[in-house]
Amino acid sequence: MICFSKLNLNINIHSLQKELNDLLNGNKWMPHYNTADYTGNWHVLPLRTPGGNADNAFADLFSHKNFEDTALLNKLPETARFLTALDCEKLSVRLLNLRRGSVIKPHRDLELSFEHGEARLHVPIFTNPQVEFYVDEDRIAMNEGDCWYINANQKHQVANHGSTDRIHLVIDCVVNDWLTKRITSGIKKTVFLKKDPETAKQVIKSLRLANTSEADDLADQMEKDLQNNLLTAKMLSFISEIGLQYQLEPITDETFLPGLKLRDGTLIIDTEKLLYPGDILHEAGHLACMPAEIRMEMSDSLPNNDLNNGGEMMAIAWSYAACIHLNIDPLIIFHDKGYKGGGQNLVDNFKKGNFFGVPLLQWNGMTYPSGQENNLSFPQMISWTCKQNMYINHTEEK
Repeated sequence: MICFSKLNLNINIHSLQKELNDLLNGNKWMPHYNTADYTGNWHVLPLRTPGGNADNAFADLFSHKNFEDTALLNKLPETARFLTALDCEKLSVRLLNLRRGSVIKPHRDLELSFEHGEARLHVPIFTNPQVEFYVDEDRIAMNEGDCWYINANQKHQVANHGSTDRIHLVIDCVVNDWLTKRITSGIKKTVFLKKDPETAKQVIKSLRLANTSEADDLADQMEKDLQNNLLTAKMLSFISEIGLQYQLEPITDETFLPGLKLRDGTLIIDTEKLLYPGDILHEAGHLACMPAEIRMEMSDSLPNNDLNNGGEMMAIAWSYAACIHLNIDPLIIFHDKGYKGGGQNLVDNFKKGNFFGVPLLQWNGMTYPSGQENNLSFPQMISWTCKQNMYINHTEEK
Protein backbone atom coordinates (compact mmCIF):
# COMPACT_ATOMS: atom_id res chain seq x y z
CA MET A 1 0.00 0.00 0.00
CA ILE A 2 1.29 3.47 -0.90
CA CYS A 3 0.76 5.89 2.00
CA PHE A 4 1.91 8.99 0.13
CA SER A 5 4.09 9.94 -2.81
CA LYS A 6 5.62 13.17 -4.10
CA LEU A 7 5.05 13.32 -7.85
CA ASN A 8 7.80 14.66 -10.06
CA LEU A 9 5.81 17.30 -11.95
CA ASN A 10 6.98 20.60 -13.36
CA ILE A 11 4.49 23.10 -11.90
CA ASN A 12 4.63 26.83 -12.64
CA ILE A 13 3.53 27.73 -9.14
CA HIS A 14 4.07 31.48 -9.59
CA SER A 15 1.58 31.58 -12.48
CA LEU A 16 -0.96 29.65 -10.41
CA GLN A 17 -0.43 31.91 -7.41
CA LYS A 18 -0.84 35.05 -9.49
CA GLU A 19 -4.04 33.75 -11.05
CA LEU A 20 -5.57 32.48 -7.81
CA ASN A 21 -4.50 35.41 -5.64
CA ASP A 22 -7.56 37.41 -6.68
CA LEU A 23 -9.81 34.66 -5.30
CA LEU A 24 -8.47 34.85 -1.76
CA ASN A 25 -10.90 37.50 -0.56
CA GLY A 26 -13.85 36.58 -2.74
CA ASN A 27 -17.27 35.76 -1.36
CA LYS A 28 -17.77 32.48 -3.21
CA TRP A 29 -15.95 30.37 -0.64
CA MET A 30 -18.22 27.93 1.22
CA PRO A 31 -17.64 26.32 4.62
CA HIS A 32 -16.60 22.70 4.32
CA TYR A 33 -19.74 20.62 4.76
CA ASN A 34 -18.30 18.17 7.32
CA THR A 35 -18.18 20.49 10.31
CA ALA A 36 -17.54 17.63 12.73
CA ASP A 37 -14.11 17.06 11.17
CA TYR A 38 -12.55 20.45 11.86
CA THR A 39 -12.30 23.38 14.23
CA GLY A 40 -11.88 26.97 13.08
CA ASN A 41 -12.43 27.81 9.42
CA TRP A 42 -12.06 25.42 6.48
CA HIS A 43 -13.53 26.66 3.22
CA VAL A 44 -14.14 25.22 -0.25
CA LEU A 45 -14.17 26.73 -3.73
CA PRO A 46 -15.41 24.12 -6.25
CA LEU A 47 -13.73 24.08 -9.68
CA ARG A 48 -15.04 20.75 -11.01
CA THR A 49 -18.18 19.06 -9.73
CA PRO A 50 -20.99 16.76 -10.90
CA GLY A 51 -22.78 18.76 -13.55
CA GLY A 52 -20.43 21.71 -13.08
CA ASN A 53 -22.56 22.98 -10.18
CA ALA A 54 -20.53 25.72 -8.51
CA ASP A 55 -22.71 25.51 -5.38
CA ASN A 56 -21.72 21.88 -4.73
CA ALA A 57 -19.02 21.71 -2.06
CA PHE A 58 -19.08 17.90 -1.96
CA ALA A 59 -16.37 15.82 -3.61
CA ASP A 60 -19.17 13.32 -4.39
CA LEU A 61 -16.91 10.59 -5.75
CA PHE A 62 -19.46 7.83 -5.39
CA SER A 63 -21.46 8.81 -8.47
CA HIS A 64 -18.43 9.00 -10.81
CA LYS A 65 -20.73 10.58 -13.38
CA ASN A 66 -20.90 13.85 -15.27
CA PHE A 67 -18.06 15.72 -13.62
CA GLU A 68 -17.72 19.05 -15.39
CA ASP A 69 -15.74 22.25 -14.98
CA THR A 70 -17.50 25.05 -13.13
CA ALA A 71 -17.90 28.50 -14.65
CA LEU A 72 -15.13 29.72 -12.33
CA LEU A 73 -12.57 27.21 -13.67
CA ASN A 74 -13.36 28.39 -17.19
CA LYS A 75 -12.07 31.81 -16.09
CA LEU A 76 -8.77 30.39 -14.76
CA PRO A 77 -6.65 29.53 -17.83
CA GLU A 78 -3.41 28.71 -15.93
CA THR A 79 -5.22 26.37 -13.54
CA ALA A 80 -7.12 24.76 -16.40
CA ARG A 81 -3.86 24.31 -18.34
CA PHE A 82 -2.25 22.58 -15.38
CA LEU A 83 -5.22 20.25 -14.93
CA THR A 84 -5.18 19.36 -18.63
CA ALA A 85 -1.51 18.39 -18.34
CA LEU A 86 -2.52 15.72 -15.80
CA ASP A 87 -3.04 12.92 -18.31
CA CYS A 88 -5.79 11.12 -16.41
CA GLU A 89 -9.50 11.51 -15.80
CA LYS A 90 -10.29 14.22 -13.27
CA LEU A 91 -13.27 13.88 -10.94
CA SER A 92 -13.65 16.50 -8.21
CA VAL A 93 -11.35 19.56 -8.28
CA ARG A 94 -11.49 22.05 -5.41
CA LEU A 95 -9.54 24.80 -3.73
CA LEU A 96 -9.44 24.12 0.02
CA ASN A 97 -8.53 26.95 2.38
CA LEU A 98 -7.54 26.03 5.92
CA ARG A 99 -7.47 29.40 7.67
CA ARG A 100 -4.73 30.25 10.13
CA GLY A 101 -5.27 28.67 13.55
CA SER A 102 -7.65 26.03 12.15
CA VAL A 103 -7.37 22.26 12.53
CA ILE A 104 -8.68 19.34 10.46
CA LYS A 105 -9.21 16.46 12.88
CA PRO A 106 -7.98 12.90 12.24
CA HIS A 107 -10.33 11.26 9.73
CA ARG A 108 -10.45 8.87 6.76
CA ASP A 109 -12.08 9.13 3.34
CA LEU A 110 -13.13 5.54 2.79
CA GLU A 111 -11.77 3.74 -0.28
CA LEU A 112 -10.19 6.93 -1.68
CA SER A 113 -6.78 5.48 -2.50
CA PHE A 114 -4.51 4.42 -5.34
CA GLU A 115 -5.24 0.77 -4.56
CA HIS A 116 -8.99 1.41 -4.93
CA GLY A 117 -8.53 3.13 -8.31
CA GLU A 118 -8.93 6.75 -7.13
CA ALA A 119 -6.09 9.07 -6.18
CA ARG A 120 -6.28 12.38 -4.32
CA LEU A 121 -3.58 14.88 -5.30
CA HIS A 122 -2.64 17.93 -3.24
CA VAL A 123 -0.91 20.95 -4.80
CA PRO A 124 -0.04 23.58 -2.16
CA ILE A 125 -0.70 27.03 -3.71
CA PHE A 126 -0.18 29.09 -0.56
CA THR A 127 1.21 27.57 2.64
CA ASN A 128 3.64 28.20 5.50
CA PRO A 129 6.18 26.14 7.48
CA GLN A 130 3.85 25.91 10.49
CA VAL A 131 1.32 23.78 8.61
CA GLU A 132 1.44 20.22 9.96
CA PHE A 133 0.02 17.63 7.55
CA TYR A 134 0.04 14.05 8.84
CA VAL A 135 -0.82 10.81 7.06
CA ASP A 136 -1.10 8.24 9.84
CA GLU A 137 1.99 8.99 11.98
CA ASP A 138 4.11 10.63 9.25
CA ARG A 139 4.36 14.40 8.87
CA ILE A 140 4.66 15.44 5.22
CA ALA A 141 6.41 18.71 4.41
CA MET A 142 4.27 20.01 1.54
CA ASN A 143 5.86 23.05 -0.10
CA GLU A 144 4.33 25.50 -2.56
CA GLY A 145 4.52 23.99 -6.05
CA ASP A 146 4.75 20.37 -4.88
CA CYS A 147 2.27 17.74 -5.95
CA TRP A 148 1.54 15.01 -3.41
CA TYR A 149 -0.61 11.91 -3.61
CA ILE A 150 -2.02 10.93 -0.23
CA ASN A 151 -3.84 7.74 0.65
CA ALA A 152 -6.98 9.39 1.98
CA ASN A 153 -8.23 5.97 3.09
CA GLN A 154 -5.57 6.21 5.82
CA LYS A 155 -6.05 8.40 8.88
CA HIS A 156 -4.87 11.94 8.09
CA GLN A 157 -5.03 15.32 9.80
CA VAL A 158 -3.85 18.90 9.30
CA ALA A 159 -3.18 21.84 11.61
CA ASN A 160 -2.35 25.36 10.43
CA HIS A 161 -0.34 26.90 13.25
CA GLY A 162 1.01 29.67 10.99
CA SER A 163 -0.03 33.28 10.59
CA THR A 164 -1.26 32.86 7.00
CA ASP A 165 -3.93 30.76 5.34
CA ARG A 166 -3.11 27.42 3.68
CA ILE A 167 -4.71 26.92 0.26
CA HIS A 168 -4.38 23.65 -1.65
CA LEU A 169 -5.61 22.71 -5.08
CA VAL A 170 -7.09 19.26 -4.41
CA ILE A 171 -7.73 16.96 -7.36
CA ASP A 172 -9.42 13.55 -7.25
CA CYS A 173 -8.34 11.42 -10.22
CA VAL A 174 -9.09 8.06 -11.76
CA VAL A 175 -5.94 5.91 -11.68
CA ASN A 176 -4.54 5.00 -15.11
CA ASP A 177 -1.13 4.00 -16.48
CA TRP A 178 0.10 7.60 -16.61
CA LEU A 179 -0.82 8.33 -13.00
CA THR A 180 0.41 4.93 -11.82
CA LYS A 181 3.87 5.67 -13.21
CA ARG A 182 3.99 9.09 -11.53
CA ILE A 183 2.86 7.82 -8.16
CA THR A 184 4.99 4.68 -8.06
CA SER A 185 8.14 6.47 -9.25
CA GLY A 186 7.80 9.36 -6.79
CA ILE A 187 9.44 9.80 -3.40
CA LYS A 188 7.02 7.75 -1.36
CA LYS A 189 6.27 5.60 1.64
CA THR A 190 4.74 2.18 1.20
CA VAL A 191 3.70 -0.28 3.87
CA PHE A 192 2.81 -3.93 3.78
CA LEU A 193 -0.77 -4.47 4.89
CA LYS A 194 -0.54 -7.37 7.27
CA LYS A 195 -3.66 -9.25 8.21
CA ASP A 196 -5.19 -8.73 11.63
CA PRO A 197 -3.27 -11.33 13.64
CA GLU A 198 -5.75 -11.49 16.52
CA THR A 199 -8.69 -12.18 14.22
CA ALA A 200 -6.67 -14.81 12.35
CA LYS A 201 -5.72 -16.51 15.61
CA GLN A 202 -9.37 -16.69 16.68
CA VAL A 203 -10.33 -18.29 13.37
CA ILE A 204 -7.48 -20.80 13.68
CA LYS A 205 -8.55 -21.64 17.23
CA SER A 206 -12.13 -22.26 16.07
CA LEU A 207 -10.91 -24.52 13.28
CA ARG A 208 -8.83 -26.56 15.73
CA LEU A 209 -11.89 -27.03 17.96
CA ALA A 210 -13.77 -28.55 15.01
CA ASN A 211 -11.35 -31.49 15.29
CA THR A 212 -11.62 -32.65 11.66
CA SER A 213 -8.83 -33.32 9.20
CA GLU A 214 -10.21 -30.70 6.79
CA ALA A 215 -10.39 -28.05 9.52
CA ASP A 216 -6.89 -28.93 10.73
CA ASP A 217 -5.49 -28.65 7.21
CA LEU A 218 -7.09 -25.23 6.79
CA ALA A 219 -5.82 -24.12 10.21
CA ASP A 220 -2.30 -25.28 9.28
CA GLN A 221 -2.40 -23.23 6.08
CA MET A 222 -3.78 -20.19 7.91
CA GLU A 223 -1.01 -20.44 10.50
CA LYS A 224 1.61 -20.63 7.78
CA ASP A 225 0.10 -17.65 5.95
CA LEU A 226 -0.13 -15.67 9.17
CA GLN A 227 3.50 -16.31 10.09
CA ASN A 228 4.68 -15.44 6.58
CA ASN A 229 2.57 -12.30 6.67
CA LEU A 230 3.98 -11.13 10.00
CA LEU A 231 7.51 -12.04 8.90
CA THR A 232 7.15 -10.08 5.66
CA ALA A 233 5.79 -7.05 7.52
CA LYS A 234 8.72 -7.18 9.96
CA MET A 235 11.33 -7.30 7.20
CA LEU A 236 9.71 -4.54 5.14
CA SER A 237 9.53 -2.31 8.20
CA PHE A 238 13.27 -2.86 8.74
CA ILE A 239 14.05 -2.12 5.08
CA SER A 240 12.20 1.20 5.31
CA GLU A 241 13.88 2.10 8.59
CA ILE A 242 17.38 1.79 7.10
CA GLY A 243 16.47 3.92 4.09
CA LEU A 244 16.03 1.38 1.30
CA GLN A 245 13.13 1.70 -1.13
CA TYR A 246 10.65 -1.04 -1.93
CA GLN A 247 7.47 -1.16 -3.97
CA LEU A 248 4.59 -3.63 -3.75
CA GLU A 249 3.20 -4.36 -7.20
CA PRO A 250 2.42 -7.26 -9.56
CA ILE A 251 5.36 -8.74 -11.47
CA THR A 252 4.43 -10.23 -14.84
CA ASP A 253 7.84 -11.23 -16.19
CA GLU A 254 10.03 -14.15 -15.12
CA THR A 255 12.41 -13.38 -12.25
CA PHE A 256 15.35 -15.20 -10.69
CA LEU A 257 13.65 -15.24 -7.29
CA PRO A 258 9.85 -15.71 -7.28
CA GLY A 259 8.00 -12.45 -6.63
CA LEU A 260 11.12 -10.27 -6.45
CA LYS A 261 13.08 -8.03 -8.79
CA LEU A 262 15.19 -4.87 -8.71
CA ARG A 263 14.29 -1.70 -10.60
CA ASP A 264 16.46 1.42 -10.46
CA GLY A 265 17.59 0.74 -6.91
CA THR A 266 14.14 -0.20 -5.65
CA LEU A 267 13.13 -3.68 -4.49
CA ILE A 268 9.93 -4.68 -6.32
CA ILE A 269 7.84 -7.25 -4.44
CA ASP A 270 4.83 -9.20 -5.67
CA THR A 271 3.44 -10.65 -2.44
CA GLU A 272 1.13 -12.99 -4.38
CA LYS A 273 4.08 -14.68 -6.12
CA LEU A 274 6.58 -14.49 -3.26
CA LEU A 275 7.34 -18.10 -2.26
CA TYR A 276 10.05 -17.54 0.36
CA PRO A 277 9.72 -14.34 2.44
CA GLY A 278 13.35 -14.67 3.53
CA ASP A 279 14.43 -13.88 -0.02
CA ILE A 280 13.39 -10.27 0.68
CA LEU A 281 16.34 -9.78 3.02
CA HIS A 282 18.81 -11.31 0.57
CA GLU A 283 17.73 -9.01 -2.27
CA ALA A 284 17.70 -6.04 0.10
CA GLY A 285 21.27 -6.97 0.97
CA HIS A 286 22.32 -6.51 -2.66
CA LEU A 287 21.01 -2.95 -2.55
CA ALA A 288 22.31 -2.15 0.92
CA CYS A 289 25.88 -3.21 0.19
CA MET A 290 26.35 -0.86 -2.75
CA PRO A 291 26.91 2.91 -2.55
CA ALA A 292 23.92 5.03 -3.57
CA GLU A 293 25.27 5.94 -7.02
CA ILE A 294 25.65 2.25 -7.92
CA ARG A 295 22.49 1.16 -6.09
CA MET A 296 20.30 3.49 -8.16
CA GLU A 297 21.49 1.74 -11.36
CA MET A 298 20.66 -1.77 -10.17
CA SER A 299 17.81 -3.34 -12.17
CA ASP A 300 16.57 -6.81 -13.14
CA SER A 301 19.11 -9.65 -13.11
CA LEU A 302 22.53 -8.35 -12.17
CA PRO A 303 25.39 -9.03 -14.64
CA ASN A 304 27.92 -11.72 -13.78
CA ASN A 305 31.00 -9.60 -13.00
CA ASP A 306 33.43 -8.98 -10.15
CA LEU A 307 31.32 -6.17 -8.69
CA ASN A 308 28.14 -8.23 -8.44
CA ASN A 309 29.95 -11.40 -7.40
CA GLY A 310 31.41 -9.48 -4.49
CA GLY A 311 27.97 -8.02 -3.86
CA GLU A 312 26.53 -11.54 -3.64
CA MET A 313 29.05 -12.45 -0.94
CA MET A 314 28.26 -9.29 1.00
CA ALA A 315 24.50 -9.82 0.62
CA ILE A 316 24.83 -13.26 2.19
CA ALA A 317 26.75 -11.90 5.18
CA TRP A 318 24.49 -8.84 5.44
CA SER A 319 21.30 -10.92 5.45
CA TYR A 320 22.71 -13.17 8.21
CA ALA A 321 23.48 -10.08 10.32
CA ALA A 322 19.96 -8.79 9.63
CA CYS A 323 18.50 -12.10 10.84
CA ILE A 324 20.34 -11.82 14.13
CA HIS A 325 19.34 -8.16 14.48
CA LEU A 326 15.65 -8.96 13.83
CA ASN A 327 15.68 -12.17 15.87
CA ILE A 328 14.68 -14.24 12.84
CA ASP A 329 15.74 -17.86 12.38
CA PRO A 330 18.55 -17.69 9.76
CA LEU A 331 17.18 -20.79 8.05
CA ILE A 332 14.18 -18.69 6.96
CA ILE A 333 16.58 -16.74 4.75
CA PHE A 334 19.01 -19.57 4.04
CA HIS A 335 16.26 -22.04 3.13
CA ASP A 336 16.86 -25.35 1.39
CA LYS A 337 15.41 -24.11 -1.92
CA GLY A 338 18.12 -21.49 -2.33
CA TYR A 339 21.88 -21.13 -2.24
CA LYS A 340 22.23 -24.28 -4.37
CA GLY A 341 21.15 -26.34 -1.37
CA GLY A 342 23.96 -24.95 0.80
CA GLY A 343 21.90 -22.74 3.10
CA GLN A 344 22.32 -24.96 6.17
CA ASN A 345 26.08 -25.10 5.61
CA LEU A 346 26.28 -21.30 5.43
CA VAL A 347 24.36 -20.93 8.70
CA ASP A 348 26.55 -23.55 10.41
CA ASN A 349 29.70 -21.73 9.33
CA PHE A 350 28.39 -18.35 10.45
CA LYS A 351 27.55 -19.79 13.88
CA LYS A 352 31.11 -21.17 14.14
CA GLY A 353 32.60 -17.79 13.26
CA ASN A 354 33.58 -18.72 9.70
CA PHE A 355 32.30 -15.52 8.20
CA PHE A 356 31.76 -15.77 4.45
CA GLY A 357 31.67 -12.31 2.84
CA VAL A 358 32.39 -10.40 6.06
CA PRO A 359 35.83 -9.06 4.98
CA LEU A 360 34.10 -7.21 2.15
CA LEU A 361 31.58 -5.70 4.58
CA GLN A 362 34.52 -4.59 6.72
CA TRP A 363 36.26 -3.11 3.68
CA ASN A 364 33.06 -1.21 2.90
CA GLY A 365 32.97 0.17 6.46
CA MET A 366 29.66 -1.52 7.26
CA THR A 367 30.69 -3.85 10.10
CA TYR A 368 33.33 -3.96 12.81
CA PRO A 369 36.68 -5.67 12.29
CA SER A 370 37.30 -8.58 14.63
CA GLY A 371 39.04 -7.86 17.91
CA GLN A 372 37.36 -4.52 18.60
CA GLU A 373 36.71 -3.38 22.17
CA ASN A 374 33.40 -4.14 23.89
CA ASN A 375 32.85 -7.16 21.62
CA LEU A 376 31.87 -4.95 18.68
CA SER A 377 32.24 -7.32 15.78
CA PHE A 378 30.15 -9.05 13.13
CA PRO A 379 27.20 -9.73 13.12
CA GLN A 380 26.86 -6.31 14.74
CA MET A 381 26.85 -3.60 12.08
CA ILE A 382 28.26 -0.08 11.95
CA SER A 383 25.85 0.85 9.16
CA TRP A 384 23.13 -1.14 7.40
CA THR A 385 23.76 0.68 4.12
CA CYS A 386 26.99 1.47 2.31
CA LYS A 387 27.90 5.12 2.96
CA GLN A 388 31.13 5.38 0.96
CA ASN A 389 32.03 4.48 -2.60
CA MET A 390 35.12 2.35 -2.05
CA TYR A 391 34.97 1.23 -5.67
CA ILE A 392 35.83 4.71 -6.93
CA ASN A 393 38.40 5.24 -4.22
CA HIS A 394 40.03 1.90 -4.91
CA THR A 395 40.25 2.62 -8.63
CA GLU A 396 41.79 6.03 -8.01
CA GLU A 397 44.41 4.53 -5.69
CA LYS A 398 45.42 2.04 -8.41
